[in-house]
Amino acid sequence: MRGVVCLSAAGLIVLMAGCATGGASGPTTSAAVKSDKGGIELRDAGVVVHLKSEKNWVAVIDGKEAPVPAIEMGDTATVQRIVEEGALRSQVMETLRELTVERGPRLTGSLNIKRAQDWAATQYKAWGLTNVHLEQWGTVGLGFDRGPSKGLVYVAEKPRREARGGERPGELEAEAKAQEAAPLKWTKTRDMQLSALSWSIGTNGAVRGPIVREPKTDEEYAQVKDSLKGAWVLLKAPAPVGQRGIRSLISARYELRKEARKKVAEGKALAELSIEERLAFEPIAGYVSSSRDERVWTGAVAGWRDLTIDQRDSFEDDQPHVQVRLSDYDYINSRLADGENVELEFELNHNFRAGPVPEYNVIAEIKGSKYPDEVIIMSGHLDSWDGPGSQGATDNGTGSAVTMEAARILKAAGARPLRTIRFVLWSGEEQGLLGAKGYVETHKSELDKHNVTFVDDGGTGYQAGLQAPATMVDMLAAATAPVNNVFWSIKDQKFLNVDIKNSGDSLKSHGGSDHAAFNAVGVPGFFWEEGGRADYGYGWHTQNDKIDLAIPEYLMQSATNAAVAVYRLGCAPSMLPRAEKTDSSGRPNMMPQRPSGS
Repeated sequence: MRGVVCLSAAGLIVLMAGCATGGASGPTTSAAVKSDKGGIELRDAGVVVHLKSEKNWVAVIDGKEAPVPAIEMGDTATVQRIVEEGALRSQVMETLRELTVERGPRLTGSLNIKRAQDWAATQYKAWGLTNVHLEQWGTVGLGFDRGPSKGLVYVAEKPRREARGGERPGELEAEAKAQEAAPLKWTKTRDMQLSALSWSIGTNGAVRGPIVREPKTDEEYAQVKDSLKGAWVLLKAPAPVGQRGIRSLISARYELRKEARKKVAEGKALAELSIEERLAFEPIAGYVSSSRDERVWTGAVAGWRDLTIDQRDSFEDDQPHVQVRLSDYDYINSRLADGENVELEFELNHNFRAGPVPEYNVIAEIKGSKYPDEVIIMSGHLDSWDGPGSQGATDNGTGSAVTMEAARILKAAGARPLRTIRFVLWSGEEQGLLGAKGYVETHKSELDKHNVTFVDDGGTGYQAGLQAPATMVDMLAAATAPVNNVFWSIKDQKFLNVDIKNSGDSLKSHGGSDHAAFNAVGVPGFFWEEGGRADYGYGWHTQNDKIDLAIPEYLMQSATNAAVAVYRLGCAPSMLPRAEKTDSSGRPNMMPQRPSGS
């Protein structure tokens, strides 16, 4: 093996053979060089690593460096091995690639999430974790798997005759009539970016048709009624209502059509329905609506969990509804306003599987050597939305990869905590924390011995801190201290440190991720605050959520910090104290979002 520059546990520069032999996506030996500012520069990861001896550890409390609280938290040599493993031999990007690129988006109820869960369980076993299993939390009524989707715009023009000169009388008139009768020449002018609600009806292959603006009055309805067959109905662009508003509007239209069919089945005449309801009975191709910017957002139809195969065994069960980018919508509108002939073609490959479909969390452990019944959870949700283009990378492939990497690091470092460290990959988070709530119900008799639950679900940022009650600040500050001033981001020009913020008497929480299920029953649950330069809202539930949004140095820091924190808390003299809980709205310190996100 060729030698590379590494730091010893004492912080000295030494030459070691193959000290950075991470996975293909992690730092490689060729990328590890001595930095001119000290430390080890991992150029591929964009970080300079400064390993510290114990005497150089420092806590960060309320934004300021402070001495590390004097709490016995495990073996110092083990902590140093954990930091070195996480910093110099990271495999977090390789794990993220397996989850996102190789297995794709992971909708609860899909085949993709089961493939990802099986792969994760296999990896945990290969790394030497114990009690590895898929724990069922419930079922969904109907499996849903989204195949390739596309949307195209076609614009037509009449064949044009080139003027020759010298035409005889009547020739121009005859040629003009022939040109008018000639078939239109259609040209594909645009590929659209799109989404449709999960569990919604797709198309039977590629469906192409003209555009009809949605009628709003009886007079407009009468004018377009004969043109509706096979047409795509263009809905008026919504007000700037943000992501949840856009998804809710589309879901509301789904509910409106469902209720209209119920009314007619109960004997109500079509003429008594609203125009929107009457459209549900027209032989249209489907509906097209717009987002408010260049993102398209994916959600689920209302009542998705209770759907059964008999409600999705025919293309006649509903009408497709497609959401396109605002720029696509504006392009279509502009062509129509210019009087051009425009057709749209959509192919929505939506596949359904009869249920009930069992749903799981993935669980793996490092068993505690002294207090095995006392449990510390490190977790992330493995499920994601599945809109066309998305890989479920930053929501929440990154948190899942960080959780798995933390487990790998601890096993590679030979960590032997006193308490059990349990690693959980949740599913059903996007539909309402279903996996976490199911876990709490299944383990309710054991929750008094559940020490703390950590969730990484804020995107690709680094773990920048926690909001903690005063009674927990010292323990959490001591637990995270060994990671401070270790990871220097070359691009950000700062250390990626972990700030423990005193929130007073209560635990400041929110309902936005799986930790909330634990707070609701009195178990301390923490959502790692995220720091850094990423734009969380750009990828959140959109077609942009791909692996290229991931920031390697942030994920390296996060996995290392997670591993250090759970190990040290697992070796502390006592469990974290319980505290009062106060819910607050929103997620604390998530990655910056675009103003139009919500």
